[in-house]
Amino acid sequence: MMEFTLSRVCMSLCGFMLLAAVIVPVTGMYESDTVGMESRIPESVASLINDFYFSKIDSLTVPMSDILPDAASYIGFGENMITLTTERGIYMTGTNVPTVSDGVFGYGDILRLSRSGGSVVAERVML
Repeated sequence: MMEFTLSRVCMSLCGFMLLAAVIVPVTGMYESDTVGMESRIPESVASLINDFYFSKIDSLTVPMSDILPDAASYIGFGENMITLTTERGIYMTGTNVPTVSDGVFGYGDILRLSRSGGSVVAERVML
């Protein structure tokens, strides 16, 4: 009876050690995937702006909560630059179309894109 109990205790300890050895790499994979996704957001927004500019649409309205990863993030538009700022870093990419903006846009904002001359105007929609 004692041997049976000791074998179950040893088997449980080995199971916990195996579980601890597997959890650490899996957690690291999740973190690297999250950072990889954040670095692709400015590229996706730049593609959205380029596609909008060359389309026949007059204006496009997008809730920033659909684009930004969390409430602590915000995005800014420069002349030919898009900058995403998160808790983990700053990610930037360029656009093919000049963009005019009235500041940075947060998680709760609604973004309206419209064409004006040779550029795209990014403005905040007030509800």
